[in-house]
Amino acid sequence: MRKDIGWQERHDGGKYRIRVVFAGGDRLQWRRLASRMEGWLDFAPTPEHWQVLLEKTKARYVRRQAPYKDLQLVERLAAQHPVPPVP
Repeated sequence: MRKDIGWQERHDGGKYRIRVVFAGGDRLQWRRLASRMEGWLDFAPTPEHWQVLLEKTKARYVRRQAPYKDLQLVERLAAQHPVPPVP
């Protein structure tokens, strides 16, 4: 059974919990919970979110907590959302 991957971040003066759910097949569900919200809401991830997910998935794979197919899926999807270069 796949485990969800999550982390916390601060944005615009608020704290958010981000959760990525492996929804089966090649689908991922991105959900966010703010400290002032009562439930999880779906949202569109930024390229930076994709990079964090890729780093966390690699770390889980190294610790043998995530299968290689999850790492391949995240690498493929993250490649479609590259981080723009900083001018």
